Amino acid sequence: MIKGKEFANVAGRAGRAFVDVEGLIVHIMFDNVNCRKNKWRKLVASAKARTLKSGLIQIIAEILERLARKGVLDRDDAWEYLANAREAWISPEEGAKVVEPLMTGTKSGANGDNEETIEKESLSQIVERLDATVFGLIEALDSDRSDLPKLLDDALKGSLWARQIAREDKGVASQHKKVFEARADLIWKTTTAQARRGHFAMDVGLEAGLQIDAMADELAELLDRADNAALSGDVEALVDALGGLGERLLFMRPFIPDKANALPVNWRAILRSWVSGEDVAKIGPQNMRVVEEAFTYRLVWALEAVRTRRMSFGWLPEKVAGGGAAAVETGVPQFMMSMLIRAGLPSRRAAMAAIKDAKSVFVTPAGMRAWLESDEITAYTDASDKPTPDTAALWVRFRTDALNGGIQKWSVEHYKHLLDDTVIVPQAGFYRIVINEGDGRIWLITPDYQRVGAFKKSAVDLKPSLHQAGCPAAPDWWRLYVLGAAS
Repeated sequence: MIKGKEFANVAGRAGRAFVDVEGLIVHIMFDNVNCRKNKWRKLVASAKARTLKSGLIQIIAEILERLARKGVLDRDDAWEYLANAREAWISPEEGAKVVEPLMTGTKSGANGDNEETIEKESLSQIVERLDATVFGLIEALDSDRSDLPKLLDDALKGSLWARQIAREDKGVASQHKKVFEARADLIWKTTTAQARRGHFAMDVGLEAGLQIDAMADELAELLDRADNAALSGDVEALVDALGGLGERLLFMRPFIPDKANALPVNWRAILRSWVSGEDVAKIGPQNMRVVEEAFTYRLVWALEAVRTRRMSFGWLPEKVAGGGAAAVETGVPQFMMSMLIRAGLPSRRAAMAAIKDAKSVFVTPAGMRAWLESDEITAYTDASDKPTPDTAALWVRFRTDALNGGIQKWSVEHYKHLLDDTVIVPQAGFYRIVINEGDGRIWLITPDYQRVGAFKKSAVDLKPSLHQAGCPAAPDWWRLYVLGAAS
């Protein structure tokens, strides 16, 4: 499970970072619904709590406090200085504290499950979150710099920030807007519209974006080498390319691992063991937190960020892209092995053995399905001891599920329902529908999730499906639309 702070940041990419997180992400659950739903609600509650307790107001307040501590706000030209100087937003002392554990291979004594409070974050880390907000608020990244104040004002109207800041002391809103405008002005002065699109696509702030821009060609070459090595299964070439990418990306924010999982001196050896497919027992349980935090999370994010930046510039791969990131994510050295694991095969050893035994060639889900359906793989599965004796049952179950879970055709059905007599009839239009899991009661709710009332009849919520309700100008009967495979 990712932390509430990380979830709020990711959710912000679909909307407005650190401004609103509701109604943006659809989480689909096909099995273990109750368990997954509890985890989901806990995560959303954590993100909401962080938004209500800190959110954008606390980010700006903390930045103002740090800038005041540095003496920046004492300058007569403070806001002009902030709008023109990148160094005004950086604290070298704080940055050194972040990088030191990485350079020495030492670890903090902090518990990795505890979220770091904003007061303990470096100024650069907090400013990254401000940059994410600026990029999320200003949709037109090619806008003129002179239009930034108005664009920010328009985007913030009616937001959680606007509702909260109205309750603060007089003058606080003005100072907060000055921080927004100064940072946006600096970003626009320092970058081109194309560079801003790349930074936004990567989900990084100004400083990280400029660093990646400066070594873009080098990173692209290494990433292509990693992707090509993953296609052929060349472990040495894969490890060499991924190591080069790690050296350049894992030591810069926001891809630096957290303090509890700082990179050890032998991180390259651990990366080699992981992508080579070595057993977890051999890698060592003490190293698996580094694998999970630094490699399968941070490094995969960094690799995908670099690839996304290239695509935002119009780049198209000559071959299949993403193999290097897939190898790091799944811990196997070949893209086809990664595809099997991503498709649900729960054993790295089984994936490696199956691909090596069958001499397979596929790079798409359709190709993988055709391979699984082939006479060769049918006979291979019937051997009862393949891919390995201890993974044969896992393989049979995976293959059966993969072949039975074909693409389902969805259709639309509609039904007529009456609201309870006690419900005050709302305005005509389209509304959301929620069906209680227990009693099947159908609730009409507004687009922002406010309950209007219940319908007289109940229903069974057949998943996966989507629901919507609409009514004519005289809403005696409501028409419920159901879109899904089980319609």
